[in-house]
Amino acid sequence: MGAERFSAADMARERLARQDQFEIMLRRQGWHLIRHKPVYTDPRVIRLYLNQELEPDERARRFYESFGDNTFRKLLRHIFFHKSSSYADLKRMCAGEQKLEQNLARLQEDHLVTHDGMLYHKSPAYKHIDNLGPTLEWYIAEWFRDWLQVPARHGVALKGVADGGDLDVVAFVDSIRVMVESKSGSPNQITENELRLFLRRAADFNPEIAVLLIDTESSIDRQVEILNRLRAGGDPLTPQDNHHSLFWGARHIYVINAHPGLGDALSAVLRLYYSRIRHMSFFQ
Repeated sequence: MGAERFSAADMARERLARQDQFEIMLRRQGWHLIRHKPVYTDPRVIRLYLNQELEPDERARRFYESFGDNTFRKLLRHIFFHKSSSYADLKRMCAGEQKLEQNLARLQEDHLVTHDGMLYHKSPAYKHIDNLGPTLEWYIAEWFRDWLQVPARHGVALKGVADGGDLDVVAFVDSIRVMVESKSGSPNQITENELRLFLRRAADFNPEIAVLLIDTESSIDRQVEILNRLRAGGDPLTPQDNHHSLFWGARHIYVINAHPGLGDALSAVLRLYYSRIRHMSFFQ
């Protein structure tokens, strides 16, 4: 995306967002920040710059609210990955036709998707977006900033952390360090090496809360089984809810899926930590 697509309002919002002392908080805990991705002007993050009927702040709010919906995200990911999709394919991904129609209407209104007969295509304006991973990272960081009103960044590179120190999301909640690694594809495509690297980064950065968020409503039991086999110590990860959508173990590791939604999943992690985990004493 060219710099010309970032308005003066976008740049002003970017400057304002950087005044939250995120880097200072890292320094105070001994960490050296190499870089982080722009908060509101990351070219790899989807923005509704084509919808000129709304003001920049309204466009950002609209997309944030839309992207938080599991069905919207699922449809957007499928169309962007396949470049074009039939109505029948998309219908199989939705719980009901009304929900599908509502989401397709929103995707077209925001010029993310174009419509040609019974085919829905990725808008040519977003040809530079090859996956939803960076946008998912941005959304999670924005959830911390918007919902919790705390400092957060996506695409954080830190000195002394495994694999180049690249952390998807870092946030400070009441001075507690939170790390979130997000996976936006199919759970079955997550490799053992990716899970091993997550555990290494969690060990190196050693936040109070280290989250692996898998953006699916499907079972994540298999991924948890692999993590339990790879973990270096601590109690195994076990389900913390009846739906097996939240797991905790190894002192500070949390694994969640997107059921019933991203914000709800992240809130469940914090609720578990503050209600039970932080009161425990851990011994090597």
